[in-house]
Amino acid sequence: MIEIILLGFILGFLMPITASRFGKVLPADPGMILLRLWHLPHFPKTGDVYRARLLRKKWMKLWGYSVLWGVIMAVLFGLTPVFLNPTVHFVAYFFFVIVAYCIVVDIKYFLLPDFFTIPLLLFGFYASLSSDVLLPVNSVSGAFFGYLVAVVAVLLTGFVQQSELGAGDVKMMTALGAWLGVSGLNYTLLLSFFFFSIPAFFYEQKRGAYGPALGMAGLITFFIIYAK
Repeated sequence: MIEIILLGFILGFLMPITASRFGKVLPADPGMILLRLWHLPHFPKTGDVYRARLLRKKWMKLWGYSVLWGVIMAVLFGLTPVFLNPTVHFVAYFFFVIVAYCIVVDIKYFLLPDFFTIPLLLFGFYASLSSDVLLPVNSVSGAFFGYLVAVVAVLLTGFVQQSELGAGDVKMMTALGAWLGVSGLNYTLLLSFFFFSIPAFFYEQKRGAYGPALGMAGLITFFIIYAK
């Protein structure tokens, strides 16, 4: 158990650091992304006192953000053996990591790269083959439902104004459908609308990244769907 929690913390701690590279490596093929992700962010040195203070704040913010995600992932990894069905333990860790990366990258760049959403979709299909909770037919129908809902939402909102849903959001909804099925995705969408409306209500934001709300809702629904 301790090893699993520690692994979760390390993976979570590295997420903001590696995610900060995406603005510099995209667009790129998956191999090049893997090659260039694992570099520490570089804040240039400066002799200006005010600028040096800003750079220190950036570093402190980055490390604080890293610790926060380390704790979040440690909790998720630690809860997995306790609450989730044993047949999904291995794929659950993968799900948590990829969804968390989608959240971190979308917060920073308003972007959900294929580098994450496509493997998330494929492993969703794989998870249905090894799980006795979600059958393959439910996984496929969930993915189709997620894609259909996203496309219809884009079409309907497009008649009024430019849709806020991007291609990455569509792919993430499709991928989550493969993991959660039709009913699970319905719960996820309802929760995501609630999470997305919170900053809009308190900070009067009219626009924002939808991936974080979708990812947080997906994580909660995952525990509900695959509970022991």
